[in-house]
Amino acid sequence: MPYHPGLASEDAEAAFGEVDYRLQRRRLLRDIACGIVDRDEACEIHPELLRVARSAAPHTGGSCPLCNEDELRLVAYVFGPRLGPGGKCVVSDHELQRIARRQGHFVSYEVEVCAKCGWNYLLRRYPLH
Repeated sequence: MPYHPGLASEDAEAAFGEVDYRLQRRRLLRDIACGIVDRDEACEIHPELLRVARSAAPHTGGSCPLCNEDELRLVAYVFGPRLGPGGKCVVSDHELQRIARRQGHFVSYEVEVCAKCGWNYLLRRYPLH
């Protein structure tokens, strides 16, 4: 499974502000290009994440950094009270804002996913206010 930094408990997540992983993403892509990391390893993906990317997630408008197809999607998951251990997949800004208005600490994770080759990487996490 590809490296996804910093998945910790909800309480620890709520204590931090936004964390952006794009610099680490660039390093991983460089390591793939240099042969340090196997491309297949970077494209291992949980079937549910791929299903959400293909069926519900919005296009980012960019191309996949590995296969160059225009199939790059943004999948967002929110974790917090009463959302269950797997969190909730959020596919619209309206839904994200509705969760942010709830009582409790909620943290959103945005994952870049290629619906074609399976590339996936955690781009950022941030608390909902």
